[in-house]
Amino acid sequence: MRAVGRATLFPLVTAALLGAGMVGAAAQSPPSLQEYSLRDRIFGSGGALFPDYSNPSEGGIAYVIGHGSRRGDIFAAGTADFNCQPSQAPRIEVMSAPAGAQVSLRLGKFIATGTDRGLTRCVGQQAQGTVVSYKGPRSPGATVRLRVIYPTLGAWYTHIVKVGG
Repeated sequence: MRAVGRATLFPLVTAALLGAGMVGAAAQSPPSLQEYSLRDRIFGSGGALFPDYSNPSEGGIAYVIGHGSRRGDIFAAGTADFNCQPSQAPRIEVMSAPAGAQVSLRLGKFIATGTDRGLTRCVGQQAQGTVVSYKGPRSPGATVRLRVIYPTLGAWYTHIVKVGG
């Protein structure tokens, strides 16, 4: 028996599948590219890459801040679009911390309690971004100094977070 190449099988399989599908789907055809563009089929709502994402009806970015829900979380920052869907996570640098403290960063979810800049519509909602955790001495007046760098904005903000009694 002679092996059949892919180039020969592809048209046969495609024709068989289309023929079988045409019988049951003659009354309902898929949307045209004008109705549902190729870009939306890949990147839009219900698309291949981001199936849960929906395009915002308006432009604008929220640069939100808050704190995580785990024990020891002291600060969090993230960016979101007009629909409060997460965007790029900001980079956070620890500028200073109390002696003997361990400050760690992770990507995670948090509740937005304020903004550094931009839209305020996401305040009070769950956001995603960079979460800062603190483990160490909590003496009165102790603080952690953080620099939050937003890649989409090209700017940075300094935050001083109290960790002491």
